[in-house]
Amino acid sequence: MTPQGLPAVDALAQAQGAKALPGPAEKTDQAARQFEGLLMGLLFQTMRRTVEPSGLLGDSGQSRSTYEYLMDQAVVERAVSGGRGWGLAERLKASWSQSEKNDHKKELPAD
Repeated sequence: MTPQGLPAVDALAQAQGAKALPGPAEKTDQAARQFEGLLMGLLFQTMRRTVEPSGLLGDSGQSRSTYEYLMDQAVVERAVSGGRGWGLAERLKASWSQSEKNDHKKELPAD
């Protein structure tokens, strides 16, 4: 422990200007948003296969598919990071927290 009562690792991180390690709530939020982003990306890829190429990005080939993939990923990242996704992340977090509460109730001894 340091003189200020902080663990040495936290004091070192603060001295270096680093962010503290994410807590369980931040990890849950990040996992939910990543999962929502993964599903959005898969849906975009599947939807793109059903559309005929317009020729705007070239007739065919690797360059067009690479550009489309990168564009889809940018759209997904923007939507998920800005909280403008489908709302799946919020539902997952609520479900996980409810499940966690139920697990804690089961662990409590009956009086």
